[in-house]
Amino acid sequence: MKRKDWIMALLSELLILGLVLAACAPTPTGTPEPTEVPAATEEPTEEPTEAPPTTEAPEAVTVTYWHTMSDAEVEAMEEVIATFEAEHPDVHIEMTRYAYDDFKSALLTSLAGGEGPDTARLDIIWVPELAEMEALAALDEAMPDFDGIAAKTFPGPLATNHWKGHYYGLPQDTNTQVLLWNKALFDEAGITAPPATLEEFKDVACALSKGEEQYGYAMGGTYFWAPAPVFYAMGGKVVDDDITTAEGYVNGPESVAAFQMLVDMYSEGCLSPNLLGGGVGTSDGHATGLYAMIIDGPWMVDIYKADFPEFEVNFAPIPTGPDSTTSSVVGGQNIVVFDSSEHKEAAMEWVRFLLSEEAQLKMAERGVIPTLSTVIGEPSLPEYFGVFLEQLKTAQARVPHPKWGDMDGAINNAYQRMLRGEQTVQEALDQAAQEINALLAQ
Repeated sequence: MKRKDWIMALLSELLILGLVLAACAPTPTGTPEPTEVPAATEEPTEEPTEAPPTTEAPEAVTVTYWHTMSDAEVEAMEEVIATFEAEHPDVHIEMTRYAYDDFKSALLTSLAGGEGPDTARLDIIWVPELAEMEALAALDEAMPDFDGIAAKTFPGPLATNHWKGHYYGLPQDTNTQVLLWNKALFDEAGITAPPATLEEFKDVACALSKGEEQYGYAMGGTYFWAPAPVFYAMGGKVVDDDITTAEGYVNGPESVAAFQMLVDMYSEGCLSPNLLGGGVGTSDGHATGLYAMIIDGPWMVDIYKADFPEFEVNFAPIPTGPDSTTSSVVGGQNIVVFDSSEHKEAAMEWVRFLLSEEAQLKMAERGVIPTLSTVIGEPSLPEYFGVFLEQLKTAQARVPHPKWGDMDGAINNAYQRMLRGEQTVQEALDQAAQEINALLAQ
């Protein structure tokens, strides 16, 4: 129900209720004449005392919250909700879980029907699209304390909420990718530490490659998420800061150098061919000694604990590029408030709590990386979080634009053409730049 319709309905109910009460009130019968009594027997009379008005506690507001969390995350979130409701007895959080593949369509359908949730935890790449649809509240306008909260978060995750001059959400949880290296393979080859620079990275990958028996590096696919850490560490950019053009950026010298290095590694047999489909997956191949290095996220700890409990997981920062800076790509989810919400103040109070250290650290117990830079060094965090929290200081967001999915497709296709030798790296990225500019012009 739209807010206007809801208000009109409420006023109508109040009007009807007032008429009913008036109709049920006793009818006045007139005031009788006072009766005189002898003065000697007159007793003072007390004014009748009115009973104190009865007050009822206000009914709790229900804030709906949709998400795609795992079982372990849901258990932790239930504790977060219980703490929030104890501190805010006038607000109840109604949590609804969706499968990731079903979530976006369910959300868009509900919003179209005027029955969307008050809040939701969204994949970061969906925020600009929904903001462009005017479905989200601009939190930097609606929340007086937005700047203070935002200043405590990592800049990369925060940037995923920015669209056309406003922030339409806050980073609820985050992740990034770092280097995973198989220490046993390194020891066997006499290599004592993971590569510190991308130049060393290529050399080590080739030194640890043995034809089909072993590859120094493996990548999960050609979609942008896979090469993004190397791309960003090399100084690559997809578009300019104002998201107006890809020309000179996705096909600029730094971007070309990043993809050229990967194509060279592929042609020299240092990068596994599995990225074009088939073969052994990166996680299994890394644990079994087929791939000496992969780049992946913090979820690998639980995956290896379940599937390869004897395997020693080793993380390292993404090797630095020519400017001696490490970087990677930002993943995660943002918390948003929908513009159609009839309980925006309560919804924003829920957002504030989710961005508190108390809530963030509770979720971290289940492997969820906090978005607050203020918790770096917190002793209760898992030890392996350290490398990811450090990487997040320089990790970069994919282009926050409603057409990002199509841009990703243009880069993905260009990468495949390079690997297959159908185009040079420069030619493939020139074509990608044209395709992305066409998307920006729509």
